[in-house]
Amino acid sequence: MLTDHDLVRLNKTGFNRFATLLGIEFAHIAPGKCRAHIDVHDNLFHPGGIVHGGVAYSLADSSMAMAVIASLESGQNCSTIEMKISYMKPVVRGRMVSTARTIRQGRRIAFMEATVTCGDELIAMATATFAIINRSSQ
Repeated sequence: MLTDHDLVRLNKTGFNRFATLLGIEFAHIAPGKCRAHIDVHDNLFHPGGIVHGGVAYSLADSSMAMAVIASLESGQNCSTIEMKISYMKPVVRGRMVSTARTIRQGRRIAFMEATVTCGDELIAMATATFAIINRSSQ
């Protein structure tokens, strides 16, 4: 089970290489909850001059996954089964923050939601379903 005490390890360069690549930092983690952010930088923009939608998608997916992982027992992991995201506004600067929470979690499936904001603006909303996997059966 992950908690805020694991934040240093989660944010250490190289521990989660995908998060490091994008610049995702985990700010709070507890069973069923996670808050993470990305400070907008030049490598996140698409040719149209706004942050690529995949950045918000990856931020939301990562924060929802960590919220699930924080609630799992030793020997368990999770994997995204499906995810839907709706975009509200484009991003051109600032800090994007994803706040994730568990809607319902059973023994094999977790239903999650996340909001992505930038300042006071709602940027995107996401929902996802995660499989809960016993590592011994992978």
